[in-house]
Amino acid sequence: TRESADEGGDEDEEDEVGDEGEGGDTGEGDGDGDDDEYDEDDDDDSGSDFEEIEGEEDEDEDEDSSLDGDEEHVEADGEEEGEDDRDVDFSARVLDATEGAVPATVNEETDSEDEAPINTIGNVPLEWYEGFDHVGYDIDGQKIMRGVLPDELDALIKRFDDPDANRTVHDALHGVDVKLSADDVALIRRLQKRRYPHTNVDAFPEMNISEYADKLHPLSSAPPRKAPFLPSKHEAKTVMRLVMAMRSEAYQKSVANRKRQDDKERPGYQYLIWDEAPAEDVKHHKRLPAPKLQLPGNAESYNPPAEYLFTPEEEAAWQAMDPSDRPLNFVPQKYASLRHVPLYEPLIKERFERCLDLYLCPRVSKKKLDIAPDSLIPSLPSAADLRPFPERLSSRLTGHTSRVYSLSVSASGQWLLSAAADGSARLWEISSGRCERSWELGGEVRCIAWNPNPELAMAAAVVGPRMLLMLPLDAGQGGPSEHAAKVIGEAAAAAAAAVETGGVAWVQCSEQLVGQGVLWEVSHVKSASCVRWHHKGDYLASVAPEGASRAVLLHQVSKRKSGSPFAKSKGRVEAVAFHPSKPYLFVATQRHVRMYNLAQQELVKKLNPGVKWISSIDVHPGGDHLLLGSYDKRICWFDLDMSSAPYKTLRSHTLAVRAVAYHPKLPLFASAADDGLLHIYHGRVYSDLLTNALIVPLKILRGHKITDHLGVMGITFHPTQPWIFSAGADGDILLYAG
Repeated sequence: TRESADEGGDEDEEDEVGDEGEGGDTGEGDGDGDDDEYDEDDDDDSGSDFEEIEGEEDEDEDEDSSLDGDEEHVEADGEEEGEDDRDVDFSARVLDATEGAVPATVNEETDSEDEAPINTIGNVPLEWYEGFDHVGYDIDGQKIMRGVLPDELDALIKRFDDPDANRTVHDALHGVDVKLSADDVALIRRLQKRRYPHTNVDAFPEMNISEYADKLHPLSSAPPRKAPFLPSKHEAKTVMRLVMAMRSEAYQKSVANRKRQDDKERPGYQYLIWDEAPAEDVKHHKRLPAPKLQLPGNAESYNPPAEYLFTPEEEAAWQAMDPSDRPLNFVPQKYASLRHVPLYEPLIKERFERCLDLYLCPRVSKKKLDIAPDSLIPSLPSAADLRPFPERLSSRLTGHTSRVYSLSVSASGQWLLSAAADGSARLWEISSGRCERSWELGGEVRCIAWNPNPELAMAAAVVGPRMLLMLPLDAGQGGPSEHAAKVIGEAAAAAAAAVETGGVAWVQCSEQLVGQGVLWEVSHVKSASCVRWHHKGDYLASVAPEGASRAVLLHQVSKRKSGSPFAKSKGRVEAVAFHPSKPYLFVATQRHVRMYNLAQQELVKKLNPGVKWISSIDVHPGGDHLLLGSYDKRICWFDLDMSSAPYKTLRSHTLAVRAVAYHPKLPLFASAADDGLLHIYHGRVYSDLLTNALIVPLKILRGHKITDHLGVMGITFHPTQPWIFSAGADGDILLYAG
């Protein structure tokens, strides 16, 4: 129930109702008791009800003393309010304060003509009349017009001018502004504090516990439950969950971090500052002495030696230098005696800067690590224990008149092919060093490769945009040479016919070249630079770096078919290589190496060596490792089972690396560069996957001369012996043996 109205308003209403009860307006003076609206008994009852409400107001005033000032202000306002507002407020408060009592209504004769009618539309939502000029109908069916609402500017001005604007609310049902009394404010505050609305309610009443005289029999004869005597399963699960959380690694780390943080925030008062002899194990904040100034030398002397005095040129150069770059901050001068030495002009400035350094610059003590240089060198096996490997120059093969680009050894190890920039390819016998045959191919021969199959004595060479298939040995010798000639000529229908498959033409060479053993040629769209054989000897790949999507061509000798495996270019292709046992093709672009599965026609892995320009690649005979050389003087060893990043990166050369190669049988690999040097390494690969490859540098071989800023152009190992052949820009072929 709501509280009663303010005290001033109640007193006025009591006086008015009292007058009515006395007969001032009810007609009691005329003696006509039947015409009265209220009889004397009703008046007495109404008066008693109002006195009771007034008493409740007094109790509320005593309880909430903090609103005294507001009550006085409301009383003053209540006295100034009109008779109409008092009647409306009073009737509303009486209805709320008296529970079930019949309120006294205002007589029609006492109503003023200026009094606005009370909205009596009933319990009808006001939103039904939105957009109309009236808000409902009275009991006679007449429209109750909507009051004129002030605009926002008038409301803002009224809110600043009216001191009671903060306690005035608008009654939308009756269309009037209701000013809250002090009791209403107190009621709202009690509701906001979650208290009882009425002050007479005791939230904590006293309870009188009465005991029965007859306590012999229990209230229930049911036996006690078993659950209170058993441990709770829910609590056991909760405890176990907390124990498992405390045993977890994350919780242990959080506890350790919290303890470490607490130790940092806790002051380090670990010793008594008044002790005369502190313990030795207590750590103190040591005082760091300031660095001492450098002692004066001969240049600071008043009579320095002649070699310390500046010449006019040196003094002019000293004056032109920046003050921070000068080795001395003064010019040495010579005086006859100490009495002739003048005052040092920048003395005060230097002393001041010294004081600033001592005051402002922090000092930190750094521990110097005493590490022996030998301990930083990894323990590697001795090179003598890793023999055999190429150690010395055995023979020099001469005959080419220009730089030699490429070398290739036959599978039997008896013959050597060389390709040079003079347009010739030569066949050498390794045992004697004699040149057996020579071919003039009509252009710069960039690469030559012998078939790795020992049963097929054939080779492939790259001359400009053409790839040539040739028989280095005479077919009349029988054996592999005859078998190779049979394979090449099996599908030939006519000697001069051109066969096109997949847009690539296989054309028979001229009669002159055919007579020398050069049988077929395949043309690229651009100049080719590299050719590599598959280990079975039937397939080979050639590379034209500027050929875009047709930069790589795959050829099958037995069917004389050629084609491009890629639909679009992935960049400038520098080199290719076949996997020794799986259908994988390694394609080296300028910065990356991609490994493709030719059987499934998909990309398997992409290697990121982190170099600027790849020059050459080679695959380990085991197939799990890859060697890569680059023009930015790096050699990268990749473990294909480990990561796409290099396992080891070697920077042993001082100029661009031109070629890298693995030995087919022995645990050796080598690199050649433009500095004219060959680096021989021991590279052992273990079958155990947990053991990394062992790389040991063995020997640096010299012998080539640097010509036109080019050194060693190509290298290749002997298939069985620890020998290596190198082709240089000076036109020589060198053989290094172990």
